[in-house]
Amino acid sequence: MAAAKHQGTYRRRRLVVNPPLQYRFVGVMLLVLLLLTGGALASVYLALWTTFQTFEVASEPLAVAQLSMVGLLVTVQLLVLAPVVVWIGIRLTHKVAGPLVRINAALQQLAHGDYNVQLRLRKGDALLEVADAINTLAESLRTRKS
Repeated sequence: MAAAKHQGTYRRRRLVVNPPLQYRFVGVMLLVLLLLTGGALASVYLALWTTFQTFEVASEPLAVAQLSMVGLLVTVQLLVLAPVVVWIGIRLTHKVAGPLVRINAALQQLAHGDYNVQLRLRKGDALLEVADAINTLAESLRTRKS
């Protein structure tokens, strides 16, 4: 029943609706990606270096080329994954940031005495329960006022 109330016909025109929230989330995701990539690179280098030292081939051109190739491949992987992480982060936060903008606007309306609030969110948006609670509050305030 609640889902039917939230199937609005509007469509957000922008993916970035709350830049501070969304950019902070994407920044954290990129930092995690960077740390994981750095950890993977360090462990691969350590494993290769230990193996090369064990077999005393660390100064061989092939060993140096292998270490360089691992570094290059991990760097390319990071450069390819970073835009994907940014896109996924923006898409994920859009489902929360958009409703937050609409909820904030509805609460501002209520705070200024305008109780004709009917908050509608899209299907799949987060915070549907909060929107329902605000709609219930607005309805209660309207009936008390009249």
